[in-house]
Amino acid sequence: ADERCRVYRSADAGETWEALSAGLPDGPFYPAVLRDAMCADDADPAGVYFGTRSGEVYASRDEGDSWSLVAAHLPDVLCVRAAEV
Repeated sequence: ADERCRVYRSADAGETWEALSAGLPDGPFYPAVLRDAMCADDADPAGVYFGTRSGEVYASRDEGDSWSLVAAHLPDVLCVRAAEV
């Protein structure tokens, strides 16, 4: 099994799924991501964010096409929310 970190996106209500991994860790990735630890904002294109149980937060400014690590060495990330300020 491929153990790389990926986020999956569907543009057709779940009929098909696309694996997105640009900017995410290349090697084996085992941290868990809880349902409440992923969210999207209302921007166009949408920003997408997720946090891991190992204390990292990743963000995408282009609907998941590319990702950046924006925080590390945190406690377990159990919830992520996006707000416009």
